[in-house]
Amino acid sequence: MRQESAILGFPRSLVGDPMISRLLRAFPVEVNILHARIDQKEEGRLFAVFSGEDQVVGDALDYLRTSGVQVIIPESDFIWDPDLCVHCGACAGLCPSGAFSIDPESFEVRFDLGKCIACDLCIDGCYYGAIETIEEYIARAGGE
Repeated sequence: MRQESAILGFPRSLVGDPMISRLLRAFPVEVNILHARIDQKEEGRLFAVFSGEDQVVGDALDYLRTSGVQVIIPESDFIWDPDLCVHCGACAGLCPSGAFSIDPESFEVRFDLGKCIACDLCIDGCYYGAIETIEEYIARAGGE
């Protein structure tokens, strides 16, 4: 049995498609969706844990990749809540990959999921609680 956490990035063209429903019909896997969000550009982000037989979980993630979904397997898991962000830039200053950056025109913090290496440096650098681990988010939201 394999459990794999994955951050999924859905381009605008796939946001309205029932990709997870199709995946569940095609592969005998369990998908526990822990966080999902559609941003202002109508790009979707989803954090989920996939469970099942080793090969089946790998095949399911490959199915998503070949369907145009960006699949990132993080070293650790976090959530950025832009509504709590005060755009101080501390995360951008700590981010070695450039996933967090400052927009030169608006001076607001931006997050690029595709650049994130899930190093967690941003979590300790955020004094406003806008970045937290998945476990902290679940505990705060009343989950298990």
